[in-house]
Amino acid sequence: MASPSETFDKATKLQCQFIEKLSRLDRENVNLFAGSLASFLAGDGRNKFVYGLAAGRSALSLYSFLQLLHNHLDNVFPCTLEDPVQKHFLTNRNNLGIAVSGSGETPAVNKYIEDIKNQGGEIRLITANENGTAYRLVDGYDKGSILVIEGKTKYDTDHTLTSKLSPMGTEFELEVMAFLNAVFTEILSGVEGTCDGSCRDYLSVVQDFADHCHLVARMDPVRLERWFGRLFPRSGRYIIGGVGRSGLVARAFEMRFTHLNKTSYWDRDFNTPSFQIGDVYIPITGSGNTYECLQGTKSAFKNGADVMPITLNNDSRLVEIMEVKGRSDDVVFIPVKQEFADIFHNDGEGTTSSLASDYSRLRYPIFELNATIFTNSVVAVGAEFLGIEESGMKRLHA
Repeated sequence: MASPSETFDKATKLQCQFIEKLSRLDRENVNLFAGSLASFLAGDGRNKFVYGLAAGRSALSLYSFLQLLHNHLDNVFPCTLEDPVQKHFLTNRNNLGIAVSGSGETPAVNKYIEDIKNQGGEIRLITANENGTAYRLVDGYDKGSILVIEGKTKYDTDHTLTSKLSPMGTEFELEVMAFLNAVFTEILSGVEGTCDGSCRDYLSVVQDFADHCHLVARMDPVRLERWFGRLFPRSGRYIIGGVGRSGLVARAFEMRFTHLNKTSYWDRDFNTPSFQIGDVYIPITGSGNTYECLQGTKSAFKNGADVMPITLNNDSRLVEIMEVKGRSDDVVFIPVKQEFADIFHNDGEGTTSSLASDYSRLRYPIFELNATIFTNSVVAVGAEFLGIEESGMKRLHA
């Protein structure tokens, strides 16, 4: 059996390949996708409503993109299936549904695709399955278009090494997250009327994502071995924390602990219990100064739980708390390029809530992408350590 750091290394390098694959997408298809969204979003004085039609971890990959839309375009209002206030479509709105379904067989996604079609709205589908129901529903619809991103989904049945290192749709989910954030540059250019069709900006962002991904593959194996040794051999509960886009990473990570047959919670769920001895709290925060994560850390320590943060900033209030408690070795630092890290060091200082600075609000999710890659590789390590096959994880999948 491979050591935890060896499994981590293999899983991370595999994910780097997934990111790099995005640079080989057909440029005409990338332009068509970006142009179709830009056409809908272009300013004409009317409010635009963009519905994220996805479920599970695919939804979390999509929601990061919806946040970018809302942050950059004043007249765009993102809605999700999880939002009871904005869930229903109205005929007098300018509706666009962005559907993401690797298999194309997610019942809720297909139901809402049909609803938007019945209301005369526009549909953009991203899928890995040209034979899926979602593809059939959108194909031929005059206000719909489809982008196929090849990637392993939870319905694939292969039992290769890939299924161990990237189980249950991890490949497709990661590619969707990276693609949408990379293509956003082309969408903005289209909205502004400056897109030249070369995909130059898209390719540049994909390359930047790939460069950052390779940094994760070079993390210190000795420190990682210790962290893994503290994380998995426990019977207590796993409580994962984070807000904003880091919160999306946290929720995706928490789902995988459930698939590993562990009792886990996202710290902002209504049913999340209080900390107790034996639990571990894993706050995910780039700045290390997020109010909710700091409060969660203090509460965890007060109640005898362990804290194992995932962060970027080694000069943060969170790291200071860990040092005071003598637990600095329990912190994982996600590597990014120095120019990006320098900006993060000052982000969030002095805030008393999760409200983000303008930089955090508009930036690309470099930390969140690398944290996603890191946590995906941690799941591969956990599956190896716990002796859980992908087939077992599927049985625990909702």
